[in-house]
Amino acid sequence: MKHVRLLIHFLSKSIKIALIGLGDGTNIDDSYTKIGAAIASKCNESKAEKCSFVCSTDLSSISLSDLTVGFYTGLYSDNRYRTGENVKALAEKLDSVTIVAEGGVADYDAAIASIESGKAIAAGVSLTKDIVNAPHNVLNSESLANVARKIAEESGGTIKCIILGKEECEKRGMGAYLGVARGSETEPQFIHLTYSPKSGNVKKKVGIVGKGLLFDTGGYNIKTAMMELMKFDCGGSVSAIAITIAITIEIVIVKVFANCDYYALIVI
Repeated sequence: MKHVRLLIHFLSKSIKIALIGLGDGTNIDDSYTKIGAAIASKCNESKAEKCSFVCSTDLSSISLSDLTVGFYTGLYSDNRYRTGENVKALAEKLDSVTIVAEGGVADYDAAIASIESGKAIAAGVSLTKDIVNAPHNVLNSESLANVARKIAEESGGTIKCIILGKEECEKRGMGAYLGVARGSETEPQFIHLTYSPKSGNVKKKVGIVGKGLLFDTGGYNIKTAMMELMKFDCGGSVSAIAITIAITIEIVIVKVFANCDYYALIVI
């Protein structure tokens, strides 16, 4: 006789259920970021306090990470320069999300680590958006350097930050770099962040370089479109900085339950 677990909940209020089709099951992993974003959207729309996500497929570490990234980035909203009715607080009442994997989770600890990895990546993405979206009366070379310093200070000693100012760059003969920076009101800040694991066991060294142009070097407005978006020109350096926070940071509580045709069910 097949054993079936039956759960009965007596609720004081009705629940909302949303079904998300995942196709024929051949390329489901490619969809998990979108599924995470869909969960975030439904939680926001319904003003949910708790949400359960039931997936009939096997959740691999990669898919769990992608789902988590999609969920947290789906809740991103930059309200720093909004007031009154323009403030968009997404899913502000949401306390927890429960993931129920019908296909099971082969390694519970790896699943939790994958979720934490997804949170960290989403935190790096959010930081990148915050910085790139900032207007240039707020964002300049000095304020960006201060962000890097803060990341290092909050890393628990795993990140070291070195900032080279104009004089240090001149001593190193960095003429091309300084030439680009000449048109700015603030002095250039060459940001160098180094991450080392707490264990001290470095298996591989990887260098990431990003350009951070915080003003338009064209001088005159010869770009008839997108001139106001030239602040995005710092995106390369910001992405490089945000990678360090994605490595170290831990950020609604996510629980994984193993074993409870392809579909996803959200119960809010």
